[in-house]
Order: sequence, then structure tokens, then C-alpha cells
Amino acid sequence: MKNENENTSKTYGTKATVAQFFATIAQSFLLIGLGMEIGMPVIVIQQLYQNSDSEFSLTLTEISWYGSLLCIFHPVGSVLSGFLLERFGRKRCMIIANFPSIFGWILLYNTHSVVSLYASTVLMGLSIGFSEAPIFSYVGEITEPRLRGAMASLTSTAPTFGVLILFTLGYFFEWQTAALLSTLCPITSICLVMLIPESPIWLVAKGKNEKAKKALCWLRGWVKPEVVKMEYLELLQYNEVSGTQRLTRDVNHKNLFSKLAQFKEPSVYRPLRLIIFYFFTSIIISGILWRPFIGKIMTEVGLLNNQSLLLVVFAVLQNSSCMIVVSTVHYLGKRFLTNLTFSVNTLLMFLFGIYIIAIRNNYIYSTPWIPITILCGIYFFGAAIVILPWMLLSEVFPNKSRGIATGLTAGLTYLQIFILTKSYLTVETLLTLEYTMVFFGCFGILGSLYFYFYLPETENKTLLEIEESFT
Repeated sequence: MKNENENTSKTYGTKATVAQFFATIAQSFLLIGLGMEIGMPVIVIQQLYQNSDSEFSLTLTEISWYGSLLCIFHPVGSVLSGFLLERFGRKRCMIIANFPSIFGWILLYNTHSVVSLYASTVLMGLSIGFSEAPIFSYVGEITEPRLRGAMASLTSTAPTFGVLILFTLGYFFEWQTAALLSTLCPITSICLVMLIPESPIWLVAKGKNEKAKKALCWLRGWVKPEVVKMEYLELLQYNEVSGTQRLTRDVNHKNLFSKLAQFKEPSVYRPLRLIIFYFFTSIIISGILWRPFIGKIMTEVGLLNNQSLLLVVFAVLQNSSCMIVVSTVHYLGKRFLTNLTFSVNTLLMFLFGIYIIAIRNNYIYSTPWIPITILCGIYFFGAAIVILPWMLLSEVFPNKSRGIATGLTAGLTYLQIFILTKSYLTVETLLTLEYTMVFFGCFGILGSLYFYFYLPETENKTLLEIEESFT
């Protein structure tokens, strides 16, 4: 099967790459919006935390809720999209996901109280959750094996680009103006997604074979049907082997219990177990859980000036890291990049904690370039840590379970982000900032050891080969 796939991919030229690149970019606007929505609490907290000059200010408890509230409603949208994904398709779900985002940005622009601030975040959380399952299912299904890693990593870099856009807007404008300008992203997303085809794999699973063939022709460079004949036959074979047709015949519009029963199969629960642990450790070691409060952390370590500019620098470093991953993942593989980035960020976490301990015990004088360098390193390598599990998410689950499994995984991931982010300030209060960083570094050691022994390589493998590796 592998050789056939490789031979087939070689028959496509530059136009195929361009077509798949355009489709990936179009659906990536949803993730650019995701990055903007995730980055917004940083700007709002920075400008409203204990600020008596603003229309209303936020207390420590309120920033704890606001910094994490985005993630608690994500699982609702995520699980919902996991079920609707198989019925309505990837394309329709991606279009629908933009509307809560538009309403959320408009509400944020008009907010005058903490309550409306929370309400806008709830809408954004629902939008993020609803969008991720169709996005990561789509990119894994439309791309050739030779391009899947690069396209999945390109998709995964989109949120960091969204963060950069938002932090740049936050540098030049007040947060309300930045929110209003941000509505352009979901509007653009709707326009672009309407231009791309539905996933051929989903169309075949629904028995829409002619539409699947036309979609495949579009994605392989707007070619004639005879050019994609071999891949189309392989697609039918993969659909049969993966069990989608059999399940469709046996159960019309699969109910909740039949979907949940799929998680008993090794091809589903084994990658689910791996990817959930990956997300858990990556949230901690990349610093995602304390990034909404980065302004407070910078103040504690003596970085009082130019915080908005530093945020832009951090975002640039994140994007640079993601571009490097996109360029090298095909050659280095996800396993090597995982082991490298986890090891480096674990060391940086320990160094950050040790620096703060040294300062507070007067072992050394406060030197701003040291915490700036460490934070730059954490953001740079942390960006790679964040996108790698999302790249895996588009590959590791079998076709018959991909929609519900990716939706559930994304939902559980954001539930973890909510719990960890909401508890961060409590942990910091109990342990102090320096020992909190050391504590997080210990999780980095745990993750590094686990992935060294148990993380398989998925790069340059077909979806069927990846599925078989877990069974």
C-alpha cells in the first residue's frame, strides 16, 4: 500500500501542491482566529488588571477566571462538532464555526463590564471548540503523504500567527479597537472556506463517489478524472479497510453508543491515550497555562518596561519556531523534534526558577537580559512543543473514528488547559513563582522519558500504516 501511494503522489506536479496549499491556508484562517482569541486575554489582563484609570478593572480572582474561561466552553463545541462532523461534513462545520467568533468579537468590542467580558469569551470558546475537529480531520484527509506533515504543521502554525497579529494590534491600539479589527478574520475565513472542496474521504464514506472524485481532481491540481484514478481506487480501498462503509451500512446515522463503542478498539484508545498525555505535558512544559498572566510574571521578575513590545517579540519567536518545524519535520520527524524541544524547555524551566531563587536570596543582582533570554527560549521552543501534538492529531486516528476522536481529544485538551490555567495562580501562591517553575520542569523530565520510549514516528507514513501501527 505504501509503495502504491508513493508512486501515485509522484504523478502530481506543482499544481497539486498549490491546490493543497490553498485548501490548507483557507481552512487555517479558522486557526488564525483561534490564536487571536487565545491571545486576547493577555492584552485585556495587561490593560485592566488592577487599573483604576480604566472604565472597569479586574481583580486577581477575575483574571484567573478570564484567563481560563475560554477553555472550559471549548469542550462543548468540540464534542458537538465531533458528532456533527460525520453528518454534515468538514466544510460545512468549518463555515458554521466562524459565527460564534464574529459575535464574540463584536460583544468584546462593546463590553463595559466583567460579565459581558466573560460572555464574549464563552462565544469564542464555543467557536474554537467547534472548529478544531473539522480542521484537523480535513487537513489529514486532503493531502498526499509527501505533503501531509508539512501541511499539518502549517495548519498548526496558524494560531501562533494569529497571536502575532493580535499582539501587534495590541501594541498599536487599545484592546477594544483590536477586538473590532479582529472580526475581519472569521469573515475572511467564511469566504475562503466556501471556495475549497469537501474532504474526498468523507464524501466516499457517505456514498457520494462522483463528488469525491471531483474533489480529488480539484485537490490534485484541477486535473482530469483519469489522472487521479489510481488514488481514487486506493481511497475506496482505504475506506473499506478502515470500516467506514461497513459501519454506514450497519448503522444509518450512527448513534451515541455506537460511536462511543469505537473507543474500545486498540486503533482508537491507544493513540487517544498517547495524545492526551502528550497534550497534558506540553501544556505544562510550553508555559501555556501561565501565558495569560505573563504581564504579571514579567513584573515580578523586574521587566516593568516595554511589556507590549516584548509580547510582540515573543510572538515573532513563536512564528519563527513554527516555520522551522514546518521546514524540518519531513526530514527530522516528529519523534526527534518532540524529544529535542521537551529537553530544552525542561532545562529552561529549571533555569528560570533558579534565576528567581538567586535574585530573591540576593545571590546575584537583577539582570533583565537573563529573564528576557529565558522567556524568549521558552516561547521559541514551546511553540514547537504546542504544534507537534496537533500535527499528530490529524494522523493517528482511523477513518471511521476520526471525527469523534479528534473532537473528543480537542475537547479534553482544552479542559486540561482550563483546569491547569485556572489553578496556576493558586499553585504560584502556594509554591511561589520560582518553585512553580521548578515544579513544571519536573513534568518536563517525565514527558521526555515517556516520549523517548513510547512515541512512534508517523512522518512519511500513510494513514493506513499509522492505523496499523497501533493495532
